Amino acid sequence: MILTFFKGLLRELWLLVKDPRGIFMFLVAPLLMNIVVCGAFQNGIVNHIPLAAVEMSSSAKTRELIRAFDESDRFDVTLVLQDLDEAKQKMEEGEVYGIIVIPADYTRSLQLGQQAEVLVGINSANNLVGNSAVVSVMQVVKTVSSQIAVKSYVASGSSVAEGTAKVMPISTVLRPWFNPQFSYLMYLGLGLTGLVYHQLFLSAVAGSFADEKKEGILSGKFRKRDAILYYFDKMLFYGIAGFFNLLLNYAVIMKIYSFPMRGARADFLLLSACFVFCLLGFGALLGLLCKNSLHAMQWLMALTYPFFVLAGFSWPHTEMPDFLVRIANYLPVTHYLGPVRSIILMGIGFERTSLQQNRAMLLTLGIGAFVFSLAVFVWQLCRAEKKQKAAEKNTQTEGVQA
Repeated sequence: MILTFFKGLLRELWLLVKDPRGIFMFLVAPLLMNIVVCGAFQNGIVNHIPLAAVEMSSSAKTRELIRAFDESDRFDVTLVLQDLDEAKQKMEEGEVYGIIVIPADYTRSLQLGQQAEVLVGINSANNLVGNSAVVSVMQVVKTVSSQIAVKSYVASGSSVAEGTAKVMPISTVLRPWFNPQFSYLMYLGLGLTGLVYHQLFLSAVAGSFADEKKEGILSGKFRKRDAILYYFDKMLFYGIAGFFNLLLNYAVIMKIYSFPMRGARADFLLLSACFVFCLLGFGALLGLLCKNSLHAMQWLMALTYPFFVLAGFSWPHTEMPDFLVRIANYLPVTHYLGPVRSIILMGIGFERTSLQQNRAMLLTLGIGAFVFSLAVFVWQLCRAEKKQKAAEKNTQTEGVQA
């Protein structure tokens, strides 16, 4: 039995080695895709948003406001126009994402000590650009307004400190923790890395089990005991290879894009091991229930985006309907993508009850999927064995009759 066990491990290695597509999809593709996906967010935040300024009446004050927007890291004033319709056309053509409309009475209102109104229109069809622009617009306008007000108080005899206190009686100190740059790379990169691995690893495991139905251990040509032993060999081989492949993916991504590791590496390793174990069971079950590897891949392709959304990584569960949250609770990605971000960026470990629950749920789902997949495997093995014996009997009968 020991010899058969090691023979099964070598068999899995040989099956993978002689399949270049399998090697690429299992070992190479996750790493390449993660580097590309995270590279798309490499700048971290949305900067240099192109704006058009519409001056209804040009003056030093209007130019000062336009210059404040242009000097901001978030904006580039690429066009200064006099016609609002022309500016809207430029936005529709994609040349600018926002429009600053400075009315004709802007300068006069400031000179009279009245509140001057400025219209800022933002193209919010792209939500990331829209949200970033809205926040930054308020910051720029607030800064310019404060400068104008302080200059006015200083001109009337107040000191700069007194003028600042009158304009802004309450001072706010913003201290963003864990992701101080509000970087989209920090926000999405770790989750996308896990999701890409999740899909390709499931595809590799499911495809491997589905292919066994042709001429492999589910063809009925292997002894039942050997076939069951090869089942465990397959799970062990993909479990070990998959675990180290997942670690390699995160190690490379964190090195290239400078992710911090604020949590304990042991917690990260343990959660990753539970995640791989869980995916093994689901991958085997998917492969056994599908007709072939292509059928399994079609299912995975259809479920990729729903998995990511329901995981609660990009959109919180608190804002989802209860029935979707209940469904999400049975997805492995739900209990890995968010917790991994918490470990790496926030330094949270298994001393937190929430992470203990995630670990327990991954193990529970993994054990359930493993047992169910083994039961399905044995059932299909018995069916294949009966078909093989029936085929051999028919062959013998035909031979006697001949």
